[in-house]
Amino acid sequence: MRLTALGFTAMIAAAGCPLPAQAEEKLFAEATESDQRLKELHHEAGDLCLRNPSRDVEVVVACKAMIIYGLALNERGWCHGRQDEANAQKDWHICESGSDRFSLDHLTDF
Repeated sequence: MRLTALGFTAMIAAAGCPLPAQAEEKLFAEATESDQRLKELHHEAGDLCLRNPSRDVEVVVACKAMIIYGLALNERGWCHGRQDEANAQKDWHICESGSDRFSLDHLTDF
């Protein structure tokens, strides 16, 4: 069964499931989106999440979707920013030792 990012987030929230800190296996090995499409989806979710101070459900879901898209891209070797960069400078690049990575732990933070 394929889950969309929003469906995956809703399923986790509804079940109240704790997530492991690190996945032993890839969560999105069968995803069909291209890397470019995942980057676009991350950016679109960020437009709503990062530019909106509201805590409406739609905004919270967009913020969680950013993490899910980031996790999927991390699995493919892409990272968003480096640890010594300001947020405004961060961009997608091939992961290196000093690259920022998304964590499953962020899905349970509200």
